[in-house]
Amino acid sequence: MRFNPDEYVTVAQRIEKFYAKYPTGRILTSVLEHNAETGFILIKAEVFRESDDALPAATGHAYELRSAGHVQQGSYVEVCETSSVGRALALLGFEVKRGVASREEMEQAARKQPERPVPEKPAPEKTTPAKAVAAPASAVSQTSAPPTPPPARPTPSKSAPASAVEQPPDDLDAQILQAAGELGYNDAKVRRWINQKFEVMGGLGSLTDHDKREVLKIFREQSRADRAKTARK
Repeated sequence: MRFNPDEYVTVAQRIEKFYAKYPTGRILTSVLEHNAETGFILIKAEVFRESDDALPAATGHAYELRSAGHVQQGSYVEVCETSSVGRALALLGFEVKRGVASREEMEQAARKQPERPVPEKPAPEKTTPAKAVAAPASAVSQTSAPPTPPPARPTPSKSAPASAVEQPPDDLDAQILQAAGELGYNDAKVRRWINQKFEVMGGLGSLTDHDKREVLKIFREQSRADRAKTARK
C-alpha cells in the first residue's frame, strides 16, 4: 500500500491546535538516551495544559537511528524530538481522526522501506541447429576423451551470512544480542529498544522470526557503518 501524505496531519498542525486551545500550555522534551557513537537516541515529550500544572496531561516517546537509511542523517535528533511531540499531542486528542501517527512519522516509515527492484525478463535464447559432421570411427576413438564429471557442489561454509540461511529462533536471539553487544548495547537496552520500536512489552520474545531478522539486519548495518567510520579515522 502506497503512503498518501494527505491522509495524515503534520506535527505543526497539532501544535497550532494545542496552543489555540491552551494558550498558557507548555510542551517540554527531554533526552532519555543518546549514544553519539552509534547514533541511537530516545526522546520523551510532555504536554501541560497550563503553565503551572505539576503533572503532564500526556506524554509521548520516539527513537531514531542515525544510520538506519533515513534522509535526515544529519538531523536525527530534531526528527526524533518532532516525532515525540506529535505522539504526545495525539495522545491528548489533537488531530487523531486520521490516526495517531503524524505525517512526519509516516514519511520516515516510508523511507525505511527498501525499494524492490523489478526483475528484468531474460532475453529468449537463440538456438542454432547443429550441423552433423560424420567423422571416421578411428578419429573418434583417438580424440574422444571420457566425459568430465560435473563439479561437486561446494559445502556451505559455517561462516555463511545469516540472511542466506534460515536461522532457528534461538540462534537469531543470540546473533541479535551479539551484534548489539558490538555496538555497546546490553540486554536491557536491547529490550527497551525493541519494546519502543515494535510497541510490545516482552522484548525479543514478543517478535516473530521475520521481525527478528529485521532487527538483526539493522544492528549489523550499524556495526558495519561504525567500523567503516573507525577505519576512515
